[in-house]
Amino acid sequence: MKKLLALFLILATLLCMFSFGTFALSQNVLILGDSNLDSKVNIKDATSIQKYVAKMLEFYEENLICADCNIDEKINIKDATAIQKFLAKMDYPLGIGEEIGVAEQDTIPTATTVQTEPTSTVIVTTTATDYVTEPTETTAETTAEVTTMATDATETTEPVSSTVITTAQTEPTETTETEATTVTPYNPVKPDTNITIYFSNNAGWANVNAYFYNEELGLENKSWPGAAMKHFTTNEYGEKIYSIDVDVSKYNRVVFNNGKSQTVNATVTVASSGFFITSQTPKNAMQLGVYAYDVTDYGTKKTVSLDYPTGYKKPVEIWTPAGYNPADTTKKYSVIYLLDGQNQFDDSDAYNGGWGSDEIITALMKNGGEGIILVGIDNSRNRDNELTPDLGEVIPAYNSGGFKNGSGEQFAEFVAKTVVPYVEANYNVYTDAAHSAIVGSSSGGIEAFYIGMEYMDEFSRIGAISPAFMLYDKATWYEYFEKFDFTDTAKLPRIYFYNGGGDSLEQELLPYARDMKNWLADLGYDDSKMTFVYDEKCGHNEAAWRAYMPEIVTWLFELQ
Repeated sequence: MKKLLALFLILATLLCMFSFGTFALSQNVLILGDSNLDSKVNIKDATSIQKYVAKMLEFYEENLICADCNIDEKINIKDATAIQKFLAKMDYPLGIGEEIGVAEQDTIPTATTVQTEPTSTVIVTTTATDYVTEPTETTAETTAEVTTMATDATETTEPVSSTVITTAQTEPTETTETEATTVTPYNPVKPDTNITIYFSNNAGWANVNAYFYNEELGLENKSWPGAAMKHFTTNEYGEKIYSIDVDVSKYNRVVFNNGKSQTVNATVTVASSGFFITSQTPKNAMQLGVYAYDVTDYGTKKTVSLDYPTGYKKPVEIWTPAGYNPADTTKKYSVIYLLDGQNQFDDSDAYNGGWGSDEIITALMKNGGEGIILVGIDNSRNRDNELTPDLGEVIPAYNSGGFKNGSGEQFAEFVAKTVVPYVEANYNVYTDAAHSAIVGSSSGGIEAFYIGMEYMDEFSRIGAISPAFMLYDKATWYEYFEKFDFTDTAKLPRIYFYNGGGDSLEQELLPYARDMKNWLADLGYDDSKMTFVYDEKCGHNEAAWRAYMPEIVTWLFELQ
């Protein structure tokens, strides 16, 4: 059978070798997804499929075999998408990257090949609701795959099947010198702290209570189980919606319960609105999802792929809030740069559940606040290494795998020198540090802290969430801090440190996460620009970080 396949491939090659614009390379082993036959599966393969679909490129038989990623005997944009998901380390069980056959001939005659890489390739996926306006892209010969999807507050529908290939003749943003930073006084709109909280009773409780409290101030709205919420309406799913008014300047935590079962505690701020139960296990502390009640326009999300220094395309998710108009350059937005970007939005996009960051900014706007643009920078298979700065010797217990000799400096430079300039060139955003934040969790927590410290001229707000500070001992951290002058307090970023204690990993991270604030204060860092928050019940997971995101945003941007 293999010999027959080999003979067939040789014959196909000989018939096509003189065709103009064909695409083939000499190769013996066929690899699913390797559409350009260079023995690797990377973004070039997705690009070659896009060009083939657009009739800009012809394929030999071997190209066609390798390009059929979903094995449906068709070559279309679904195959390019499969490669993108594979490269983004998304769950895509198709065997991409595995051998699919062996051609037993020594060589295959090559034909004239066309140029497979544009000067700069940006792959763009747009998720939209009611309002979609594309910002002006500034990339050279940009090949863009645009897929539009409709969303609502709770679910994401399948992509529309139509695909558009476009080519723009403009200058590449990756190599364009940025203009001098314009410093705009930071003067945020602070919403009224008296807000309404909604609870979707998807657990079917007979009654719903809201226990609001502030542990630091020793306040509670009413002794346990709290105040009874009022039945407000019933949604389209038949779930009863309960509501209650609260002053979030007094109470900053809430536990929903029916007197017996209860949810985890969640933060309540001017960036809070609606809650619903996402998991009924464990039953004594159900996990919560967040949304903005009575909102239909949840903004627009777009994915672009930018050149990473090690030679691959890193996906970057860019979300613009409802009402964003790229033509209105008089309206500027603050920006939050989020690590592990694939986990920052919908559960459907995330590996382990989403943070719902877009829902939280939408809730802030519903309560009278201004919109903020969110930029999620996806991880890769090399996540531990990319998100670990090399500060010295890693503690022996962790001195293996990706943590050893981390390339976090390279990742930080990519964020500051590639991602930030791209966003500032293509979106209506403030370009000073006062309006920019960097946030990450776990390995992303230590890397966000590192990026914020290294690039204080770009970021004045840092969220170090469940950070992996324990990779280095105290002496190594103190040696690292010697390079900074903490007496210039005006330049120092605000830092929100958080850690849970609900599982063994959070408990392992806790001592260094807690001590970092004290170490910095001992070295002269302005203590008023730091806070440390601890929740003994929360584990090391996206559900816990989602519950604290409203407070992270509110505290970092001084919104109440």
